[in-house]
Amino acid sequence: MAKKKPQKERSDADRRVRQCERLARLMQVLHLISGRGRWDAAALAEELECSTRTIHRLLQTLSLAGVPYYYCDRKKSYVVRPGYKFPLLEEHLAKENQSEPLPEDLDRLADALIRDGEAFANSLRSFLDALKEATGRD
Repeated sequence: MAKKKPQKERSDADRRVRQCERLARLMQVLHLISGRGRWDAAALAEELECSTRTIHRLLQTLSLAGVPYYYCDRKKSYVVRPGYKFPLLEEHLAKENQSEPLPEDLDRLADALIRDGEAFANSLRSFLDALKEATGRD
């Protein structure tokens, strides 16, 4: 039996870089198979400059994430089901676009903000005046 080489320990920065590279590849695969074109494993591997084994791992990750892709025998390529939306992204965008009712005490909070702002402006004016006196500048 051949001895395995001891693996050198990676730093946290190295691990983060590798994770970012993997995520970027994953997003590239998703973008490619979601768009136009014919993308089989070999074409994806060539485009991303990696092995077909890596492509199959990335596709498995997409599957685990719930992305409904399939291999179309007619087109001889991977395809994401037409009309698929990313549920969490869609949910987030829907919440962002909803207008939420304003809190009942909004007027009170606005008044406090104005008072605090005026107090800050007065304090800043006093500081600048004292600074001018101390330095003798206008």
